[in-house]
Amino acid sequence: MWVYGSIWDASDWATDDGRHRADYRYQPFVARLDRFVVAGCSVNAPPACRPVPASPAGAGLTAQQYAAMRWAQREHMVYYYCNDFRRDHSLTPEC
Repeated sequence: MWVYGSIWDASDWATDDGRHRADYRYQPFVARLDRFVVAGCSVNAPPACRPVPASPAGAGLTAQQYAAMRWAQREHMVYYYCNDFRRDHSLTPEC
């Protein structure tokens, strides 16, 4: 398994229509993952192997983890595509 992350500029649409633009004076942008845990099934796992469910809605989280996620969303998230009703959600079933 591996983790892939990318940082891309969506200033024109994913930041309240450009109100919170990317400020490139602060580059390079760096992310650090601490105590990151991945659970899943290997390619050769038996059919009974089921990974722990996780989703933006919080399925599979403990009450404490869910509360921490909601706090981070309230305090730091400026845009959530599921709440943007101008977007086509036909390809985002999690919404």
